[in-house]
Amino acid sequence: MAKIKVMLVDDHQIILDGVKNMLTDEDDIEFVGCAANGRKALEMIQNKLPDIVISDISMPDITGIELTQMISDMKIPTQVLILSMYNTEDYILNAIKAGAKGILPKQDTNKEMLLEAIRTIFGGDEYYAPSISKNIMKSYLSNAKKGTSSEHNKKYSLTLREKEILKLYVEGFSNNEVADKLNISIRTVETHKNNIMQKFEFKSTVEMIKFALKNNIVSL
Repeated sequence: MAKIKVMLVDDHQIILDGVKNMLTDEDDIEFVGCAANGRKALEMIQNKLPDIVISDISMPDITGIELTQMISDMKIPTQVLILSMYNTEDYILNAIKAGAKGILPKQDTNKEMLLEAIRTIFGGDEYYAPSISKNIMKSYLSNAKKGTSSEHNKKYSLTLREKEILKLYVEGFSNNEVADKLNISIRTVETHKNNIMQKFEFKSTVEMIKFALKNNIVSL
């Protein structure tokens, strides 16, 4: 079984050491290196092609958001997980727009959450900590109140179970948490989620949640 190749980017050695220690004992993860600035990181990413880069936002040369955009623009097959102290609405939305597949706040991220984020992103999904998800939702709700969308005219045909699952995603729960709350398997959760995304041709979890909020498909 192929291991998940992970690289770290942060200008604080204590963060690099701490995150590295969290990863080195995991059987399914291969630590491939670390960089203290964005330009060195980009060079290493091009050479090592890690599956996932865990990056801070604030760095001395280029920001983690700029690094994410560069990776996306260069079509490098590496996904970015932002791990940062900055969790304001602007930083979050700019990181997502640049192509980040996950965002975790440094101040309350533990090993379990970090590993879940890495494995979730490697599996092709996105991962946002609950506090991050709430900020995303606040932004979309605020924008939705400013005007209506032509998407209101679409026909919504979700089953009761799909609506239950969608509501939990809107509230910021992860795949594992949704499965636990509904007492179903993660595979079942993922199947329902895929069905929802196919019905509306969503390309990401964020797009799905944004649409649900704008069009009042689920109530909070």
